[in-house]
Amino acid sequence: MLVEPNLDVMLHDQRVGNKFALVTLALKRARQINDGSGPLIVMHGLKKPVSQALEEIYAHQVKAIPAPPDEGPRFTVESATEAAGN
Repeated sequence: MLVEPNLDVMLHDQRVGNKFALVTLALKRARQINDGSGPLIVMHGLKKPVSQALEEIYAHQVKAIPAPPDEGPRFTVESATEAAGN
């Protein structure tokens, strides 16, 4: 199965970082697209929102903005345990 854009190339790009960052970025952009945000690049044919998001990331039209260093993690093991009620 041929996947375009090439996910291996995207994962080795220093701007994406890792699989988790790529998936999170694509998910957030796909939600924006579902909510009515227009395409950032010219699309050929109808594409699903996730495919469109990945194409935009591959074309360097979407990028992740790192959180400030003083913000810390959004979830910790303790907060997840408290949320579960244990």
